[in-house]
Amino acid sequence: MLECDMEQEQFTFERLIAAAETIVAVEILSTDYSATPKDGAMAATARVLKALKGPYTTGMQFSFKETAWVGPTYRQGEHRILILEKARPSESPSTVWTIENRLMRTDLFIENDSVPALSEESLRSFLKEIQESEDRQGKVVFDKRSEV
Repeated sequence: MLECDMEQEQFTFERLIAAAETIVAVEILSTDYSATPKDGAMAATARVLKALKGPYTTGMQFSFKETAWVGPTYRQGEHRILILEKARPSESPSTVWTIENRLMRTDLFIENDSVPALSEESLRSFLKEIQESEDRQGKVVFDKRSEV
């Protein structure tokens, strides 16, 4: 699993993108924060705005889960970039995907008018810039300034 590899070696966004099973820009359709961190992860449903990697295409809907470190930050209508891996059946038998960007502890947002310009190359460049920044924040937005 990617998490074990990343914890043993220095985390890089480049490795995260390369190892990701699915990378999508999405609109959050619904969230469920009824579970506490002790109970399990947050569950959400999203609609794909653009797929960079994986089985989804524009317009498809899917469910995913997020670990407790995030807290209730996902909101209906938000546009996010999700880096996903398949959930372990023992962790979440009813959810296929889990967020992989928990390793970087960063929420990735995307401006709606920047979705068409999003590519693996532009995302890689954007994340490299964030990684090298001394003022790294927990919330970052891919926008027109980020486009390659």
